[in-house]
Amino acid sequence: MEKISIIVPVYNCAPYLKRCIESILRQTYHNIELLLIDDGSTDSSGAICDEYATKDHRIRVIHQANAGVSAARNAGLEISTGAFVGFVDADDWVDPTMFESLLQQAEITGADIVMCDAVTIWDNGRQEPDTIELLPESCLLHKTDISPDFLRLIAGSAWRCLYRADVLQRNQIHFPVGIRLSEDRLFNLQAMGAAEKISYIKKGLYFRYMRSGSATMSYQPNLFENNLRAYDLAKTIIDRYWTDTYLPVYARTFVIQGALMSIYQICGKQFQGNRNKEMHTIFSHPILNEAFSLAPPIGIREKLLSGKQVVLLKLLGLLWNVKNK
Repeated sequence: MEKISIIVPVYNCAPYLKRCIESILRQTYHNIELLLIDDGSTDSSGAICDEYATKDHRIRVIHQANAGVSAARNAGLEISTGAFVGFVDADDWVDPTMFESLLQQAEITGADIVMCDAVTIWDNGRQEPDTIELLPESCLLHKTDISPDFLRLIAGSAWRCLYRADVLQRNQIHFPVGIRLSEDRLFNLQAMGAAEKISYIKKGLYFRYMRSGSATMSYQPNLFENNLRAYDLAKTIIDRYWTDTYLPVYARTFVIQGALMSIYQICGKQFQGNRNKEMHTIFSHPILNEAFSLAPPIGIREKLLSGKQVVLLKLLGLLWNVKNK
């Protein structure tokens, strides 16, 4: 029986952490090690990790100074001993059969990565499936099956995947440190580039909890700069694992869409600064021009950005902030 290492980065999530840990300990597949990486929590999260470690010999805890989710996951990768590796976020939980199902599929197909669907659950109780709509049923994908647009679609989340550890180790694949967004996408851009086969299970086995104040819902300072760093790293990864035909998708994802999202946040109440100056900085950035040369604008929003339509973009930004209040 192959061992599975399950890595959970933990930071100030005490109200949700027990639910997460217990869902992993209740897995129908028992040959696991649970690596809880306490990333400098200032609440009782670290104590909760230690408490559970005294109850189950499969749990190992690392306490480290706060360095971000990528560094926490990388710390788990460094000490993991499983033949397969999976990731769970500390405020999420998993179906009891998740890791057994993923491992069985890896063994049947020989896939280097197995991924499943998820269910997003909002803190107001709303639920929605997180599925790959272009794939109507479970299937096996070879690397040659994955087009640029399809890669962007499937590479967004590490927590829905199980990875062969030797593929990650052989290619020295880690999460990018110092980039505060799209860490999963950049990790998967490498992992899927190194993989020969990817298996997909069309079943929601991962439960993703979206709470007010979570990283994905909060204002992010220096958002455009972080997107530019992500794009720069994506170019390096594409050069190693893929071909130039994949570059326009990431120019649009990181630079063009990143610029739009940055403008939306600039128009919000949390922004403190000169909105016109910040927008001009984005408009005039040479990387944005490079991105548009690779991925010409599509849709009204990108055309407004390309045309530097300040007034209309501000209006869109205000509407976005009202909708996402």
